[in-house]
Amino acid sequence: MPRGGDVEEREAIERHYRAVWPDRVVTSTHWAPGPIAERLPDLHVVTIAPPTEGDPWIYATAGAWRVNEDGAHGIEFVAMHEGESLEVVEQLGVLAFYHAGPPENRLDVGHTLSIGKPWVQGSTLDALLISLPYPWGPTLEHCHVGKRHFRILWVVPIYEIEREFAQTNGVEALERRFDAAGLNVLNRRRASVVDSHDVRAP
Repeated sequence: MPRGGDVEEREAIERHYRAVWPDRVVTSTHWAPGPIAERLPDLHVVTIAPPTEGDPWIYATAGAWRVNEDGAHGIEFVAMHEGESLEVVEQLGVLAFYHAGPPENRLDVGHTLSIGKPWVQGSTLDALLISLPYPWGPTLEHCHVGKRHFRILWVVPIYEIEREFAQTNGVEALERRFDAAGLNVLNRRRASVVDSHDVRAP
């Protein structure tokens, strides 16, 4: 069962999201099915609906921070999608579950992760990049609750081959490829910015 303090912190993070997006309808869903409940019993996924049709939907965790041992700092995750999607909610729940596992699983800026299946149905993207929340800046990234500081990081779906490129050449090199290609993160079937020649072993 979540502790009272955990609920207060989670609700404060949800208020932070509402303050960042005051013109949007923000709803919070308790998302702790199966084994997730054992690690993060108060995990919620917040859905931020677009103000106008055609704008992206935004999804964010509230409660993933609790894995941090000292409780003074923590990380939450935010993702974008072209429409309303339970699959994105599920993916963020699984990501938070992974993050809440052994210490070596802790995620931070620049980390990448294989997910072993498409990001969503019909997608060809099968890995994730944890990035700074560039579309929203520090206003979203930093959430202060009393003496505690929570950081919201952006989950960007990528290809496994792009993940391999980042592991070999660094995330900055991959992000330069994204910038040069004018990456559309909402395109679930976009072309990869790298190919097999880019990750070939020396």
